[in-house]
Amino acid sequence: MFEFRGSPVSVRPDLRFAYTSLWGHVSRPGPTLDGRQRVALLRSVRHRLAEETARTVGIEPPLGLLADTLYRNPTTVDGDLVRSAAVASGDSSTVEVAALVSMLSSVDGTHRALGADLEPLPDPGVGNPTGEIAEGLKRRRTHLPVPPGPIPVMFDLLPYEGAVYQSLFGPQYMTGGEMALDTFRRDPGLDRAQMELVSSRTSIHNECFY
Repeated sequence: MFEFRGSPVSVRPDLRFAYTSLWGHVSRPGPTLDGRQRVALLRSVRHRLAEETARTVGIEPPLGLLADTLYRNPTTVDGDLVRSAAVASGDSSTVEVAALVSMLSSVDGTHRALGADLEPLPDPGVGNPTGEIAEGLKRRRTHLPVPPGPIPVMFDLLPYEGAVYQSLFGPQYMTGGEMALDTFRRDPGLDRAQMELVSSRTSIHNECFY
């Protein structure tokens, strides 16, 4: 798994481990969706078919449309699109799908940047949704409920999904502790200034509004 076939360069073991762990997470039941729904939706996202596939696995089409748009053209995601999905499927399912698609996008984006074949999605696990949903979160000038604080954390409505999402920061970028070090350098790899240059250029290219 995660051999990055076709890549002209080797891939760090920690990144491969992180992606392998993520695939295990994707296949298991989530807070509102079971493993079959999660994997089916992500598989169809790759072919821009999530809106059509959604209803066949018990998901409302507006949520499938959000998944397709977030994967293919994230700069066009707006409040109306998110609200439509949330009205049809609820805030929790909307956050779950947004988190899953965001993580898939980062994995597939890495493969495409390296010229590697996309990793096949895992077989779905069995079991019912976990129902692990945080209480007391509210919209704070955001499209979805978030915890209090100066910097919204968009997936914290579903604590485990949010934790898995944040676990990718270190292998793909830097951990919170590493971000505090001006002299941080990945060995082998880029130094802090080079990382920030790449991330800033990527944010501009993707029209990041955060």
